[in-house]
Amino acid sequence: MTAEPDPRSLPPGANAGARRAAGTSVLRRLTLAALILLGAAHVAHAADRTDIPLKNWGGFSLYRDAVYDDLERLVTAGFGDRAVLNSKPISRTAAARIVARAIDNIRRDEQGVFSSRRDLEPIVDRLTAEFRVELAALGVRLPGAQPSLPGAVSFTPVDRAQVRAAVTNHDFSLINSQGVRLQRGINGAGTFDSHLQLGDFVTFYLQPEAHGNEEFVGLRLQTGYAKVTLFGAELLVGRQSLWWGPGLHGSLIMSNNAAPLDQVRLGAAEPFKLPLVGEWVGPTNVFFFIAQLEERRDHPRAKLAGMRATATPFTFLELGISRVVMFGGDDRPTLDPEDYPRAIFYPASGDPRTAEAKFRNNNLFAIDADLRLANVDRWGLPARDLRLYGEFGWDDTCCDSNFIPLKRALSSLGGIHWMGLFGIEGLEARGEYAHTSSLSYVHDQFTSGYWTRGEVISHFIGTEGQDYYSRLSYRFTPNLMVGVEGNRAIIGSTKPRAQRAKEERLGGAVDVSYRFWEHYSVFGQYNVIQVKNRDFTLDNNGVDHVARVELTRSFR
Repeated sequence: MTAEPDPRSLPPGANAGARRAAGTSVLRRLTLAALILLGAAHVAHAADRTDIPLKNWGGFSLYRDAVYDDLERLVTAGFGDRAVLNSKPISRTAAARIVARAIDNIRRDEQGVFSSRRDLEPIVDRLTAEFRVELAALGVRLPGAQPSLPGAVSFTPVDRAQVRAAVTNHDFSLINSQGVRLQRGINGAGTFDSHLQLGDFVTFYLQPEAHGNEEFVGLRLQTGYAKVTLFGAELLVGRQSLWWGPGLHGSLIMSNNAAPLDQVRLGAAEPFKLPLVGEWVGPTNVFFFIAQLEERRDHPRAKLAGMRATATPFTFLELGISRVVMFGGDDRPTLDPEDYPRAIFYPASGDPRTAEAKFRNNNLFAIDADLRLANVDRWGLPARDLRLYGEFGWDDTCCDSNFIPLKRALSSLGGIHWMGLFGIEGLEARGEYAHTSSLSYVHDQFTSGYWTRGEVISHFIGTEGQDYYSRLSYRFTPNLMVGVEGNRAIIGSTKPRAQRAKEERLGGAVDVSYRFWEHYSVFGQYNVIQVKNRDFTLDNNGVDHVARVELTRSFR
């Protein structure tokens, strides 16, 4: 075949027809190349990088998606290798990699370790069903027909839909529920989530919610974000909840107790290994965010910046360190953008009596550890697996450094989690205790405290509080779980303590989760709580009754 000439190689005197023919040839080649690229894009697979929500979709858990509970069980049993679980949320792709490693470990079970842990089969089955598409995209061969993989563009208009109803005899804040507050009487809500994935790089997620009671009906964006993933890093812009630390009933720095934060976040898309020391430090995750708080507070639209690093040096140990700083605001004296690095990274607080007042800031710090012990029944303990976890934190202290804690600024959280209690598959027990100091979450310049939209951003017990929490749950069948819990809490306000009394709660709850018709699940819970000084009002005492039910439909 005769090669067509490049029009740039034709002499100036060449006729126009020859030039048009040569140009047409180049155009055909470019078109062919574009078609090839489009074809390649068409067969490329979009990795689902949406984050697993910090919301109870479909029951079988509290305060978060049940996937997190199953991941904890799998990793604690030693089948997920060194996994980072205590910086939530986690993307679906990152979670699928943990499951893929577990499946690989099971298939290479040369010493017969898994053959003695048949109690893990339901957990592996649930996670495999949840991440079936993601596992196939990672090259994991699964039993049965292989799922069809998404193309370069994957759009799910409705992933899950949920309606819920609640009845309460007093206004009541649901703890660790993204700022949901029930009004006396009947309350209702409806929500769904939707997401769009473009290749392996761009993610959009949306969860609007309609909610109301006997006096008010409203519509809000509960969670929504856009995320770009490139070169192992992830940039997120939008509204989302964060949870830092190993606890279930609370966290000393960041939890989903308050409404999700409007933020910009940058961090590792998935855990990675550091150069040189990576094998010793283990998989590591780091990220940084900056958020803007609401207008109706002491310093309108104050900023909140946070940073966290976690590492898993052993399969049985995960370590984390966190810091957040509240700074700025729209009122005078205001910060210029070039002042932000100093306000965030230099912990010395600005003196309100000088020109340095614009550098006012409120710092909080915490370190946490999660010890995961498998097969503890060999030591005579009454369970198959065991987690021991703790968190140690402190608030602003004094002088030129906020990193040196004073005794009256220290807070702590500790917990124990028994899995396979008494050797019974599906039976779990958990106990957790938390204590905050007189300086926790309060500040002499940020007088609203560590608070947004009516709720504490971290542990719900607030300032100088205590929390005793216990829970027992049993999964009778793969589709039925029942939980019972008890709680005694002393809750302090993050506003000046002289203004309000402490609220005291003593009560318990029972919850039931049931899955039916394959795609439907229902979650119901009844709480009864004896309350003293309700809403920090002296002698406002009584008994609160809260009954709620949630019906979820999955479209996967």
